[in-house]
Amino acid sequence: MSLRNRLLLILGGTFIVLWSLAALWLLGDLRREVNVALDERLASSARMVAGLLEQLPQPLLSSPNPLTAMELGLESGLVCQVRSLRGEVLVRTPNMPNQNMLEYATGFHEISFSGERWRTFTLKRENLWVTTADRVDERQVLQSSIVFAAALPVALALLGSLLLIWFGIGRGLSPLQTLRSVLAERDAQDLQPVHVERLPKDLQPLVATINQLFTRIAAALERERRFTNDAAHELRTPLTAIKTHIQVAQMSPAQGAAYALQQAETAVERMQRTLEQLLLLARVEGAQDFDQAPCSSAQTIARHALADLIGVPGNERIEVHSDLSADVYIALPESLAVAVLRNLLDNALRYSPADSPVELQLTIKGRYLCLRVRDAGSGLSSEQLEQAKQRFWSTASAERGSGLGLAIVQAVCQRYGGQLLLQAAPEAGLDAIVYLPLSQ
Repeated sequence: MSLRNRLLLILGGTFIVLWSLAALWLLGDLRREVNVALDERLASSARMVAGLLEQLPQPLLSSPNPLTAMELGLESGLVCQVRSLRGEVLVRTPNMPNQNMLEYATGFHEISFSGERWRTFTLKRENLWVTTADRVDERQVLQSSIVFAAALPVALALLGSLLLIWFGIGRGLSPLQTLRSVLAERDAQDLQPVHVERLPKDLQPLVATINQLFTRIAAALERERRFTNDAAHELRTPLTAIKTHIQVAQMSPAQGAAYALQQAETAVERMQRTLEQLLLLARVEGAQDFDQAPCSSAQTIARHALADLIGVPGNERIEVHSDLSADVYIALPESLAVAVLRNLLDNALRYSPADSPVELQLTIKGRYLCLRVRDAGSGLSSEQLEQAKQRFWSTASAERGSGLGLAIVQAVCQRYGGQLLLQAAPEAGLDAIVYLPLSQ
């Protein structure tokens, strides 16, 4: 069911129920008022006839010719009978039934004559009984006419209300139709924000959510495009080098072939490392879920990161200083936290003199775990400190690294609420400081 039909059903049904209940109450009250008015007409007519007969001479009352309703001043549809206290009929209208209508009691009664129901009113005045009456079926016809005349405007008003509701719902939902048309006319590649003029306040959050969705989709597509371009660009060089070294090995003697194959193996390792870094960066920026729960021990992270660097030239230069007196847990998956620390240490080993130490310090700063990696390299200028967080940026030749280490660290910090700071060391070199949020 469409939204328009649903609103029409709800509002229209509510109006019909409320108007019907109100109409039933009003029409029932009107029917009672009509009965009261008709009874009052009988009583007034009886009193009027009694007063008129008291003014007539006695011989006229004993005349055998019945008086007409006009002569008695009665309204059309009413009949009248006047009797003496001894039961003699003194006055009777021509349309009065021949049966005795007198009920020896004053007030209102309903009686039957020849299968017809009559409503009567009897009044005792001195030595006379005055009875006025009208037919019940005529009263019912009159009541029905009055009720119909009163119900017709109510029905027309209800019908008009339903039409106005239908039209108002259509006008009220027109911005939705406009929004649907705007979205339907869009190209699949068009991810620009949606703009609809004179948009109601109720729909503005919906359009804002749609625009946010378009922004996220555009960012996801941009990440995919960037990953594809990066992978194609970064893997082309090692693949070409591998192919070249294999061709040289095929054409060289044994000693030259062994060197060529060694260079090919080095290129494969570099390509593998670059591909792993690219995939990890794509997963972090793409907000994909990781298998591990976001809670890991700082001591375990440091131990695993150092274990991953076994075999890396100069790993023995790493000096660990920890101010942690007990297990500290951070709100990151273990694999990401290990990758962050490993990349920081790997960069420090690559870009510092071979005989200089690399310091790793673990401390607590408020609600964050602080990882500080300090090297004794040549350091970076203020401009280079900002560029160092960009992917594939490096001050040295491409053979020394993939240029993705700090970009991965920055992406992890942005995703999990951490912070990466790069600053010059007090004496020489670079301080890479990472703040990782502690687990609650």
